[in-house]
Amino acid sequence: MIKAPILVKLFGALFRNFNSKQESPSDNAFLNEGDNAVNSAKLKKASKLWGKVARATQSKTLPSSWAECPYVLQHYINPLVSKGNNRDWLSAIAHDYFKAPVDKALSLGCGSGGLERHALDLGIANSFDAFDVSSEAIDVAIEEAKRLGMISRIRYGVADLNRLEFRPSVYEAAFASQSIHHIEDLEHYVSQVHQSLTPHGLFVFNEYLGPNQFQWTEKQLHYAQKLLDSIPISHRKLIRQEEGYKEKIARMTIDQMNEYDPTEAIRSRDIVPVVMEKFELVEKRDFGGTLLHLVLDNIAGNLSESSEGQAILQGLFQEERKLIQSGEIGSDFSLIVSRKAV
Repeated sequence: MIKAPILVKLFGALFRNFNSKQESPSDNAFLNEGDNAVNSAKLKKASKLWGKVARATQSKTLPSSWAECPYVLQHYINPLVSKGNNRDWLSAIAHDYFKAPVDKALSLGCGSGGLERHALDLGIANSFDAFDVSSEAIDVAIEEAKRLGMISRIRYGVADLNRLEFRPSVYEAAFASQSIHHIEDLEHYVSQVHQSLTPHGLFVFNEYLGPNQFQWTEKQLHYAQKLLDSIPISHRKLIRQEEGYKEKIARMTIDQMNEYDPTEAIRSRDIVPVVMEKFELVEKRDFGGTLLHLVLDNIAGNLSESSEGQAILQGLFQEERKLIQSGEIGSDFSLIVSRKAV
């Protein structure tokens, strides 16, 4: 089966329609009564897929996507999200916006929990509440939090973020990393994030904002294929398969996307306009990916270890940067800091 690029996704009185995974887990507890069968099927498919991804990420040694590749992060993404410094996006946000920890923060679409664990280490918050649709991903997050002695500072839960409702003014900051593009009811999601935040609270998200359901433009496909063809075939061995080489960048059909993950990039183009209805834009830091996301998917790790591969990556960085700076293409990925409008 063809696979889309893998991207690197309260308790008691604080919220409704939620069961704590740490107390009495229930596979369907995050679905409201009355959800139709299509929505239930979508969530179950997405939950199963991203649970597998969470487990695989814990054991994988060779990065398969552009945003997982250490060399890409260090030499391309990090300088863009940290204004020329070599900080990861969350470290950059901590440095620029969190001089002292807030009391309580929210992590939405937390997956296996890397965001909130890193945020605690950085001193962004004293504690986190964190949610994901995948019970298996939440299991991984709880295991890691226990292993690192952080479980007393993080509460995890399984929830449908299209339906979850929050009490007002609970959190001083909310975070999401590569998860909002899986949300179909963006209006509900954004209104609930807004409601959950204290006055002037920050909503920070690192996100894919490109074409809905990965329906790449013809221009994207043209330039991405040119870049792929420039990479020697010896560096194009498929990582997620046992054999084969990457030869063509193709746009999956909507039916294929729905078979793979019906929530993938479901309304990615609408994210910023919907967020800006409730929040004030503080800062937007674009970090490309319009071509590199396509080109490096399933082969990124082949290029990151050798000097030859790193030279190839530098050439790819230069080509994407040149096309974005000229206005020929836009940036599909951005780090956005927004503030609750009151």
